[in-house]
Amino acid sequence: MLGQAQPSVDATLLQRRLVWWAVGLGFAFLLFNAARSGYDHDEIAYLHASWLVAEGQKPFLDFMEHHHPTLLYLLAPLTRLFQGSPRALVFAARLLDLALLAVLLAVFTKVVRPVLRERSALWPPLLLLGCYFFVRNSMEVRPDPWMCVLCFIGLWQWLLYLRGSGRLRPAVLAGLSFGAATAFLPKAVFFVGLVGLGTALALRNAPAWRRAVRGAAVALAAGALPLAALALGLWGLGIWNEFVFWNYVFTPFYYWATHFDGPSAAATLLVSIGEDTVLWAVGLWGLGLAVRSVWHRQAEPEVAIALVVVVGFILAMFQTRWPFSHNLLLMQPPLALLAAVVLDSLLSVRLRAVFGLLLLAMVAKVCVLLVVLDEGPEAEGVQRRLLADTVPTTTLGVPPPYNPIFRPNAFFFWFNPEYFATAYLELCRLRGEPPKHVEEDRRVWRDAPPRFVYVPADEPSWAPFEFAQHRSAYVETDIQGLWKLASPPKALAPLP
Repeated sequence: MLGQAQPSVDATLLQRRLVWWAVGLGFAFLLFNAARSGYDHDEIAYLHASWLVAEGQKPFLDFMEHHHPTLLYLLAPLTRLFQGSPRALVFAARLLDLALLAVLLAVFTKVVRPVLRERSALWPPLLLLGCYFFVRNSMEVRPDPWMCVLCFIGLWQWLLYLRGSGRLRPAVLAGLSFGAATAFLPKAVFFVGLVGLGTALALRNAPAWRRAVRGAAVALAAGALPLAALALGLWGLGIWNEFVFWNYVFTPFYYWATHFDGPSAAATLLVSIGEDTVLWAVGLWGLGLAVRSVWHRQAEPEVAIALVVVVGFILAMFQTRWPFSHNLLLMQPPLALLAAVVLDSLLSVRLRAVFGLLLLAMVAKVCVLLVVLDEGPEAEGVQRRLLADTVPTTTLGVPPPYNPIFRPNAFFFWFNPEYFATAYLELCRLRGEPPKHVEEDRRVWRDAPPRFVYVPADEPSWAPFEFAQHRSAYVETDIQGLWKLASPPKALAPLP
């Protein structure tokens, strides 16, 4: 049955030397892409917020943030080191994420090996390295890559505990990893819950249940430590109440109760399937076999957990208002695990050779995409212009990825303002509270408007909130979409 170890096979799927060459080539092209490719919206948002933290501002209180701020404080020193150079800062932050990707692939190898016949196999990580959306989203500057690697370190340790001889250390390490992952993004709690459900499906007798319950209790206690550290830090900064509101009141409302036109979950999944058909086709094949193994109570814990995580995250994509591809990061390694078990079970030497070549072809495909695809290449020109025409204290109304990172915001709602400010107004009406942050931004228009405003032609909703009512005070520059304040208030010093 799927997930049960069998005697070793006669022929490996791929020779070790070929695997190492493919991994090296893949990471070489990732480094190339990290150095030259355009910026994603979220990358500049997080790096700019990190710079604001380094400048002494507080998330939730001084500027809009609606996720855990762990990454902001982690990257804040990096923004000091690369002050004034957006390109160098983005590259350095991407290098950190590529190091996390290398760790994740190593951990994935350790997780998948116990359920393979070819226990010394090196090829399973190629299932992930051959998925463009996985590697690109793993490289981009977000809290997701940090959460993802910590979740899988936690899963690895939890599986070691389930297969171990009674030691509690792996359960402690699993809990610490899961807790640290949650400190980056609360999405990790959903992953941990699915791991728990998958574990339950794999337990076969009363002693296994008692062992799992004991380990889960230890893991939960250990997981509380990183979260307690986060809570104490937020309390010490004086932003605990604001943190709770924006993360656990506003964010659920924004993702589940608003009615903005957003991307389609079906379209996101179909594009992902089209981009890496091998991973999805073989992974879904493995999913079907995993269901059968669970039904017959013969599934190994790795397989049962992978089954539940894959199904859980696919269903969750249809529940959120914003099912972007980076929300698949936690699902893709379990899908790759199911695919690896299927490929490993192939008995035909010819079929194994064919799929080995397909894995190499998928990595080559990713390398080509890393060269030919780019994201927002015009953003860097806008950044250079703004840095040249302003001083460090000049306030701006410029959204990511065009924001030059090293200049302060004029507004609290500085990115996605049409959606965030509108949702905030609606939530305040429902709660019977004054929309103080919207009123603050309206006062900015009156008393200290930004010197420059940028409105992307393809994303007019990224304009500062209520900019249309104040556009007459601005003149267009020679860069399309970039507006300059015509007559700054007397209280504002003239531009250099």
